[in-house]
Order: sequence, then C-alpha cells, then structure tokens
Amino acid sequence: MPATTETATRGGPRHARAPVPGRVHAAAPYLLLAAGYLLVSLWLQRRVLADPGGLLAGHVTADADMFSWWLRWFPHAVAHGQNPLVTDWMHWPYGLNALWNTAVPLLALVLTPVTVTAGPVVAFDTGVVLGPVVSGLLLVVALGPYLSRTRRGWVARGVAGALYAFSPFHLAHAIAGHLNLLWSVLPPALLLLAHHLFARGPLRRPWWLGALTGLALLGQLLLYTQTLAISVVALVLAAAVLAVRFPSRVRALLPGLLRAGAACVAVFVVLGAYPLYLVLAGPNRPRGGIRSVDATGADLANLLVPTRLTALQTAPPGAADDLAGHIGEQGGYVGVAMLALLVVAALVVRSTTLRVLATVGALTWVCSLGTHVTWFGADTGVPLPWALVAHVPLLSDIEPVRIQVLPALCVAAVVALWIDRIPQVAAPGPVRICAVVLTALAVVSWLPADAQEVRPAPVPAFFHDPRGALSPADVVEIYPRVTAEWDDGAQGLRWQAASGPGFRIRGGYFIASDPDEDLVVASRWNRYQIGARWVADGKNDPSDDYARRAADELRALGVTAVTVVPGTSTDRGDDARVVGWSARVTGDPGRFDRDVWLFRITPR
Repeated sequence: MPATTETATRGGPRHARAPVPGRVHAAAPYLLLAAGYLLVSLWLQRRVLADPGGLLAGHVTADADMFSWWLRWFPHAVAHGQNPLVTDWMHWPYGLNALWNTAVPLLALVLTPVTVTAGPVVAFDTGVVLGPVVSGLLLVVALGPYLSRTRRGWVARGVAGALYAFSPFHLAHAIAGHLNLLWSVLPPALLLLAHHLFARGPLRRPWWLGALTGLALLGQLLLYTQTLAISVVALVLAAAVLAVRFPSRVRALLPGLLRAGAACVAVFVVLGAYPLYLVLAGPNRPRGGIRSVDATGADLANLLVPTRLTALQTAPPGAADDLAGHIGEQGGYVGVAMLALLVVAALVVRSTTLRVLATVGALTWVCSLGTHVTWFGADTGVPLPWALVAHVPLLSDIEPVRIQVLPALCVAAVVALWIDRIPQVAAPGPVRICAVVLTALAVVSWLPADAQEVRPAPVPAFFHDPRGALSPADVVEIYPRVTAEWDDGAQGLRWQAASGPGFRIRGGYFIASDPDEDLVVASRWNRYQIGARWVADGKNDPSDDYARRAADELRALGVTAVTVVPGTSTDRGDDARVVGWSARVTGDPGRFDRDVWLFRITPR
C-alpha cells in the first residue's frame, strides 16, 4: 500500500523525539477500539442475531450459500484426509478448484471452531460481523508509525479504522454477502510494511521485510486472489509515485528493495507453490474469461451519489437507482464533504505520507472506473487507463469496481493524518473551528445507515440428519436445481453442507470448466431437470421415451439418487407433478422422509 514515513523528508524517525506529554503506551486503546468496532458491526447486523443458524447476513446475491458451503467443506476435508483445495463433492464428476472459487480457505481455517460446533450458516454470519472489525483494527495498527502517540494520534487512528471498517465499500459488500471482501486485511498490512520498505536510506533487514511481505501475500492468496492482485498493483503504484517524487533517492533504496523483493518472491513461491499451481495450471480452472472486464467498472456518479446504505443522503431521492450494477458493487461513494477535506488536507498539510496516499488513492479510484467512463449506468464511450491492462493475463480477471477498497483505505488514512496535524496547520480561532467543522461533516457523511438485510436460511430436517438414507458414495440430483439465481438459487448448497456434507451433488454454483465448456458457473440443465420444469409449469407432459432418456442421462452422469424438496422452488410450480415425474424417471415410487422426497436410481 502507498506510504512513506516522515523520515523520508525529515531525516529521522518520528519517535526519536523527546517524550510528548499525554502519550498513550498501553494496549488498552486497541481493546477499546476493537470493542467499539464490534458493537457497531453487531448493531448493523443485529437482524441476524435473532436466529444466527436460520438467517444469512446479506440479501442481494446467492453468494452467502456458496461461502457457507466452502466454510463447511474445509474442516470436513481435513478431518477425512481429503484435499481441501480440490473437491468433487460439487460439480461431480469433474470437481472444483478452490482457488478459482471464493473458497476463503484461510478464513475457513480460522472459523473452523464455529463451523463444527454451530454450523456453516453461523460461521458465515460470524465472518460477516468480524470482517470489518478486523480490517479496521489492522488499519489502526498500520497507522501507528505515521501518527503521533498522543491522545490526538489515537483519536485519529480510531476514526480512520472506523471509516475503513464501515466504509461504503464494506457496507455494499456486506449486503451482497461477499465475505471475502469484508476481510480486507492485506491493504492495511501492506501500508504498515510500506513504512519500512520505502523509508529514507538503505533498508534495515531487507530479507526479513521481504519475507514478511511474502507471507502477507501468501495469506491473501488463501483468502481471495483478486484482493491480492489489486493490492500488489497499489504497492507498485506507490513505489512509482515515490520514485517520481524523489528520483535522487532511488539509487540508495534500490539495492535494499531488490533484496526485499527477492525474499518476498522466494517466500511466496516456495511456501505457496501448490496454491500457485492451482491458480496457474491446476485442474478444473476456467479456460476462458469469467466476465467481461468492460462491464465491471464503477459508476463515476457513485463518487457523489450514496446508496441507501449511507445514513446521510446528499443526492435526490432515487438517484442511486440509476447507478450501474447492483447495490452490492456500489461502494465507491466519497461525497462532497469528504472530497473537500481531502483537497484541503493535501494542500495545507506538509506531509509526504499524506500526499502519496492522496495520489495513490486518486489513481486507484480512476482504475476502479474500469475501461471506460460510466455515468448513471450509461456508457459514455470515454476511454480510461485500465483499458491498457484489461487484457493482461491475471490482471484481466480483476473486477475494477472492487479496486474501490484502496481509495477507501487511502481516504481513511488521509483523514487520520489530517486529524493528527490540525494543531500544526490551523491556529486556535476561526481557522481551527472551520477545520474541525469540515472534519466532522466529512466523517458524518460516511455514517452507515441501518439498512443491512438478512435472508432466511431454512434447511429441511432430512438434510440435517439423513439417517443413512444417503452416504458419501451417493451423487444426488436436487430439485429445485442449484443455480446462481439470487433468490435462493443456491439453497441446495446449504442443504448439502448441513448434511456434513454427507453426499456429492452433480451441479452447484461455482466457477469451473468441463470437457465441453471453457466456463461453467452452475448446474447444467439435463433431461430430468428440463422435464421437471415442464411438468411443474403444467406446459408439457414428457413422453415415456423422453423419461427413459432422462434416466439414462442421470445414470451416465453417475447420479444415484434424486431428492425433491416441496415448497422450495422459486418458480412456484406444481411439486406433486414433479414428484410423479421423478418416479417415472427413476423407476422408484420414492419415499417421503420427513420433508423431502427421495428416489433411488437403480443401475442397468
């Protein structure tokens, strides 16, 4: 992350000065800030506390069910001696590559005690609550070398941590259920490392610094690869900005940076060899583009137009409805008051750190707009710099809108530096009063609204306890079909996870490939599911020949059982007709076990 310390301009460490009255030395502030952030996060997500095992935080996408599945898969795989990063328990028989999916294996490890004792839904909700808290607290730690150790410095760090933790970016991804993006821990970690990497003069212990940086990157690789790529881009931008600002110091710093870089790459490549293999050449990775980079940029208007997730509404009612994308990706709000504060701070505070942060924040904000300017959902056709790297391997898989995490971090850090230096730039009197008022307005403009939502997460009793009806040797075709549809399309993953998982499924919701397609993201339609849709709608009565072909197709796919869960189809079709159709295809009259119909497919 972008940073340079005041040592880059003043010739010595800030903390080498004489003791300052009022300095805070104890760890108590960290504990108080952590408790404060946790209370705010719990308040925002308090609706889920009514039933942590029966409600999922977020209500915009189907991703919550997918994350819950992966949280359950990790401890199951480890406990049964299976590879937690490759699985065929979904997308049978081809399987999935966890590193090309939002599997969050590192977070799954951290949350394992919650998952195995309370279940994957509770683990997911716990992760949603704790992600912003940990991210904000890490920024508090990262800002330590840049701010004074006075009470004012602690206030500045606390405000910055809160701004980052509950920024428009994190609020947006919370309502989308994007667990991986709520744990935005690498950007603050790199901000702290940048203090040592880009300080004035030769690096002290460059090998050690490089190794720590490599470990930080490796941790992010096992959390979410897009944030890894985005953070590395920011680190390179910060180095470039500093090189342009201080060209005479490049020669002195370069040898140490090269050694640190070598250590970073060595640690990252050696310890991350297998995860890197999975990303670059592993099985079942998508062979084609996942999404069009031209359609994943942020809306320029979101800079000034808040969504309903921000308490203070400064735009006309309904303005946010016209922004590009959905609310879960509209996290780029800055606002007039905050922009004014950033401009004032950059102009009046004599701080290289602040100006580098402001510059990198501006550059990454431009990158977040994508390949062209979008204004209230309309493509203006105006090209942007990201188009230059949009088709570079690996970088092409970055969704530019998610780069917004970096401007959010830079805004929070600049506000902290400004608050810490107000006494130096604003004399007591009207000027200082104006500075305080502007600061208050800017901070208040980012207050979160009480608008987070939850989604019911029921699990049929049958899946909680299959009672031997299904086993790990079974491959199950679930009706309703598992899809990526936002309105409970992926609920079948939740049912499978609740069973242990105790059986495999043919389809799912994922990112993968198979022998026929370069990109597969959900269960394929087969004759059984097509026929089920027909009969549920009452539009068609498949012939006996079609039913036989459907049965043969299920056998060829390795399916051993079909489950029909009445009352859960989002299309509200006729479940009784689906039960009859399932009996025709499988040749089994089926049995109703508590709340699920189970049909066995006999091999020919």
